[in-house]
This record gives sequence, C-alpha cells and structure tokens, in this order.
Amino acid sequence: MALAVVAMSGCASPGPPRSPTLNLPAEVTKLTAMRRGAAVELEFVLPQRNTDRLPLKGDRVTASFCRAVDAGRCLPVAGVKPVEFALVTNGQATVAELKDELPAELSGGAAKVLAYRVELFNAVGKTAGFSDAVYAAAGAAPAMVEGLAVEGSRLGVVVSWKPVAGDGSVVALRREELAPKPVDAKAKKTDSAVVWLGAEGEAAKVDGGMVLDTSAATDEPYRYMAERRKTVQLGGRTLEMRSEASVGVVYVLHDVYPPPVPTDLSGAAFADVSGGTAVDLIWQPVEDVGLSGYNVYRAAAEDAGRGKKLNGDPVRMPAFHDVLPVAGRYRYSVTAVDARGNESAAVETVVETGKL
Repeated sequence: MALAVVAMSGCASPGPPRSPTLNLPAEVTKLTAMRRGAAVELEFVLPQRNTDRLPLKGDRVTASFCRAVDAGRCLPVAGVKPVEFALVTNGQATVAELKDELPAELSGGAAKVLAYRVELFNAVGKTAGFSDAVYAAAGAAPAMVEGLAVEGSRLGVVVSWKPVAGDGSVVALRREELAPKPVDAKAKKTDSAVVWLGAEGEAAKVDGGMVLDTSAATDEPYRYMAERRKTVQLGGRTLEMRSEASVGVVYVLHDVYPPPVPTDLSGAAFADVSGGTAVDLIWQPVEDVGLSGYNVYRAAAEDAGRGKKLNGDPVRMPAFHDVLPVAGRYRYSVTAVDARGNESAAVETVVETGKL
C-alpha cells in the first residue's frame, strides 16, 4: 500500500487551468501623426497578434483615437466614429489611417501641441487600451502652393509656382510616375513611383518660385504636385506642419530641345597642297550630354541661307578642313546636333580667300 502512495505522489501535476485568452489586439506600431492643412493624419500598422502573443482571431478590428491639447487630458473627439479595418493574415503588414479634422480654434491661431493615442477593439468591443502618444502641431498651417506650372527645357523639367515670402516655409515637389515600371522578377521589387524633389533626399528649397528637375526621363508621363512645409518648436519638440497638396499638373518631357549654339567660329584660308585653296575652321566646343557633333555649311557670302552641308555624319571635333572648288568669298555656318537630330541655331563667319 505504501508503494502505491509513493508512485502516485511522483506523478506530474497539470497545475491550475489557464483562463481563455481575451483576444485583445496588441498595441499598434509605427504610429505617426502629420499635420496637413486643417487636419491631422494618423498612420499606423495593425497588429497580427493579441496581447497574449497569439494570432489575433477574427478578420477585423476597430480603431479610434483621442486628442489632447497642450497638457490637457487625451479625450475622444466629438463626432468622430471608430473605423473598422480588415486584418491581413498573409504575413504582410496592414497600414491603417485615421484623420482628425481640426476645429477652427485648432486649425488657426497660435501654435499648440496636440497629442494623439490610438486604441483597437476586437470583434466583441474589448480593448487593451490606448497606445503611446504621438504629437502634431495645432495653429495656422502654411498656405497651399498656387500657380503650379510645368514646362520642358534642354536641361530638364522646369517647375514653377507663385512664391510666398516671409512665412518660414519651404516648398517640396512631388513627382509621380503615371506609368510605373514593372516589378523586377529577380529583385522582387520596383523603384518607387514617387520622388520628392526639394525636401527629401536633398536640402529643402527656400521659396524661390522655381525648381529644375534634372532627373525626369524623356517620354515618360509624370504628375507634379507641391506642398509647403514649415517646422515649429513646441514643448521641446520639433513638429512639422504641411499645407494641402496643390493641384496636380501632368507633363511629358519630349527631347525636342536643341543643344546650345557653338561660339567663336573663325576661319583661315591658305593654299592647299594640291594647288587649290582651303579653309580651316575652328570654334568653341559645346557642353551637352546628348551632343552627337556638329554640322558645317558653306555658301557664297552674298547668298541667303546656310548653303551646302559639307559633312555626312556629325563632325566630332570642333574643327573642320574644307577644300574649295574655286577661290572666293564664302560664308560658313556651324551648328550643334544631338543624338535625336535636334539641331541648334548657327554661328557664322565669312572667309575671303582671294588669290593666295
């Protein structure tokens, strides 16, 4: 009998039963707040697990937020209803957005600190509480960019707008590809279809009213938009305020712009070894990325027009040797030409050969 008691006492105890999980959504991650115009945009990533670190049950969660002004309490915003979001269970992060349309007393006037917290509810309305706070600025935001215009040039796309002085803002330009490149099957990704010019990736542009986009590809459709940005110091924090985006302008840059005109053309006549007369021409070279070379023309000095083209393929060097059929007074014209056949205006000189 004693042996039986000992054997029973050696069995492992299952312990007290665990309570079932409440399936409370875990806290959102990557929460950000951006002031844009008269609203604050909240962006965050939805969790895929609950507070017990188990896969979140159900296919939807509901999100809401509270707002605090300066050092006040974080309170629900009157009239703002919770928003339902679908959960993605394929391992991909789900980015969600909420928007707080500010009342007049917060969208204008003096700058103030706004604090936001987000909470998530499961299918039966249970929540684990609010997230940590993120911050934005109340007060008057920069005015929207007006008069946005786009035109092409030999050096790139010229983007201009109506400048505003003295408001402390800079202008950022958004260029969006309207025909994005296909995904690279090997890299499993493609380049971003959106590029910020002026405020991201390089120093922000002060409001000079114009930016030259030298990275735009030819024959590709783009949409250009602009926004003003300024920073304010509040409560020891640096907070950014942005204007509403401007009206978009669609533009396609076509390579129809000729290279610069060659300069300093001069010619010298001399007796050719064959007994005839020849002319040597020289000029200043053109600095242009797409330059193919130069075309050289000759006409009688008294004739109109460029006359006869003397070269077949574009001349690569800024010099040309011409053997004349007869001595006389000739006008030479030199143009620059690019790979697409765009030809510049001509620089001219007159050479008197006479009897050498």
